[in-house]
Amino acid sequence: MKSEPISVSEAADFFKTHDNFLILSHANPDGDTLGCAFALCRALQKLGKKAKNICADEISTRFDFMKEAVESQDFEPQTVVSVDVADTKLLGDLEKPYSGKIELAIDHHVSHVDFAKKLLLEPYAAAAAEPVYKLILELGGGELFDAQIAACLYTALSTDTGCFKYSCATAATHRIAAELLEYDFDHSRIDYVFFDMKTKARIALEETIYRDIEYYCDGKCALVSLTREQLESVDSEDANGLSAIPRMIEGVEVGVVFKQRPNGSWKASLRSNSTVDVQKICSEFGGGGHTKAAGCSFYNTSLADAKKQLVEVIGKALA
Repeated sequence: MKSEPISVSEAADFFKTHDNFLILSHANPDGDTLGCAFALCRALQKLGKKAKNICADEISTRFDFMKEAVESQDFEPQTVVSVDVADTKLLGDLEKPYSGKIELAIDHHVSHVDFAKKLLLEPYAAAAAEPVYKLILELGGGELFDAQIAACLYTALSTDTGCFKYSCATAATHRIAAELLEYDFDHSRIDYVFFDMKTKARIALEETIYRDIEYYCDGKCALVSLTREQLESVDSEDANGLSAIPRMIEGVEVGVVFKQRPNGSWKASLRSNSTVDVQKICSEFGGGGHTKAAGCSFYNTSLADAKKQLVEVIGKALA
C-alpha cells in the first residue's frame, strides 16, 4: 500500500473529522511509542473524542504514570492510528488483526515502510514525539496541553535521545523540550527512572554482559548476546536499555546486542558512534531504523550464524 503523505494541519483535520480512535504502539514498547500514544489519547479525550491505545506486549511499570493520564473508555474502534511504528511487522501480535486497517501512521523513521492510508512522517525528527507535539498544538493550541500530556511527550523525547545526548537531538528537539518543561511535572524523576535507576536483576545481567562481551573488527565492533532465559530476569524497559552498553566502550564504533525472543529467533540492536550508518546495515537483513540506531531479526538460524553474517557486513561498513 502506498501511503498518502500529509502535513500536521491535514493530520489535525483528520482527527477532527473522525472518532472512536484506537492508537497502536509497536511491540517491545519504548518511551517514544508509549509517550506518543498516551499523550495523543489524552488530547483526543479532552477534545471530547473516544480514544484508547493498545500494545501487543506488557508495558513496564515505569510507565504507570502515563496510564493515569487517560480515561478508560469502552467503545468499538472505528479509526486505527499507529505512532512510532516503522513497519507493521513491528506490531507483534497486533499485526495480523490490524494490518491493512490502519488509517493514519505518525512516524519519524527514515526506513518507514508504507502501510497506512495516510502518513505523517518527519524522518529527521529525534522522536515521533516531535510531530505529535506539533499535532496536539494544531488540534487545540496551548489550551489543550497540560502537565500529563507534557510529561508523556517529555519522556518520549528524553528516552529516544538518550536524555538529549544523542546526535539526533537537534535545536528543535531542545526547543520542544523547553516548552514542555513550562508545565508542572517532575522531569528529574522521569530522567532518574529511565536513565539512572537499575533493578538488582539489571545489575546482575550487566555483570554477565561485561564478562562475556565480544570484540570484532580490530576492536571497533563490540557484541553482546543474551538468551531468552537471561532476559526473563528483567522487565522490558531494563532490557531496552541494554542496547547502549557496547557503544559506551572506548574505541568501539558499532555496538551490537543480540536478544533471543521467546520463539527462539534473534533480534539484533545496533548503535553507531561514528559515521557508520547502521540503518543501511540492518536493511540488508530486512530491518531498519535510524542512521545511528537500528535493528534487524534473524530467523531459523543459529546465533553463531547470525553473528557471522552481521559482523561481516559491519566489517565492510567500517572498512
